Amino acid sequence: MRTLRLLAPLASLALFAAPASTEMAVTSADGYALKGTLTLPATKGKAPVVILAHQFGANRAGWAPLTERLAARGIGTLALDLRGHGNSTLKNGVEVGVTSDFMASAKTVGFDQIPADLTLAAAWLRKQPGVDSRRIGLAGASVGALSVLLAGPEVKALAILSLSPAGNGAFPAGVQERMKAAVLRSRTSTLVLSSLGDKDAIDNAAVLKNLPGVTLNLAPGDAHGFAYLKDRSDLMAVFFGEYLTHHHLGKTYANSTPKPAKPATGVIDDKTLAERAKAEGPK
Repeated sequence: MRTLRLLAPLASLALFAAPASTEMAVTSADGYALKGTLTLPATKGKAPVVILAHQFGANRAGWAPLTERLAARGIGTLALDLRGHGNSTLKNGVEVGVTSDFMASAKTVGFDQIPADLTLAAAWLRKQPGVDSRRIGLAGASVGALSVLLAGPEVKALAILSLSPAGNGAFPAGVQERMKAAVLRSRTSTLVLSSLGDKDAIDNAAVLKNLPGVTLNLAPGDAHGFAYLKDRSDLMAVFFGEYLTHHHLGKTYANSTPKPAKPATGVIDDKTLAERAKAEGPK
C-alpha cells in the first residue's frame, strides 16, 4: 500500500529493532484467568501500546498482520485471549470455554463482561515498564470491536479502532444506545471499519455516524472481522500512527499529557490518506 510509505518513510521504520514480549496474567472479577502478550518495540523511551480484542472463535494470534505493522512504527501491542478463548479458558480453576454456538457461548462465558476485562488489562498495562501510559489505543474485531467502543471511557484510550462491530445479542438490551453514549464520553479519535454487506456491523456503524471524532471506512463486499483485516492492516497502522505517535511529522510528545487530535467526521480511505500525505509535502 503506497499510503503507508508516504506517511512513514521506510528509513524511519528501519530504526526499530526486534520487539520484546512479556506475558500478561490477570484475573477478572468473576474469576476468569485472562492471558495476553505485551510486545514492545525496541525504541528509546516509553512506547505507545494498542490493546487488541479479537473476534469470536479466534485468539490473539489473529492480529499478526496488524501487530507487525504497528511494531514497525514503534507502537507496542497487548494482544489478549478473550475470556473463553485461547489460553483464557479457566474460570475459578474450572475449564469454561466457548463452543461453535455464539449465543450459547456468550451466555456461558459472559461476553458482556469483555469491556470490564479490557479495563482490567489496561490497568495492568499502565504499570508495565517501557509503556507510555498516556498513549494507549484500543482495537477490536466483531464482538471485540463492540467491546472496545463500550470500554473506551474507562480505558481512557487515545484512539479506538472498531473492525466490524457486531455481537449485539451478547449484551443486554439497549447496547447500541450505550455504545453511542460511550463513544461520546470517550471524546477520542474513533475509526469504524465495515463491509457494506455486513449487516450487523453496518447497523452499528450507522448509529455512530456523524458523532464527534468518529470516522467511518466502508467498503464493498461482506468480509467480516479478521477477513476484513487482511487487506486493510496498513490503513489501520496509519490510523494509530496518526494518533499515537508523531513520527510521520518528525515530532515527539512533550512531557505533558497530549490532547488527542480529532479526525474530520466522514469517510476515511486510501484516497483520503494519499491526499493528506500530498498536502503535507515531501518528508
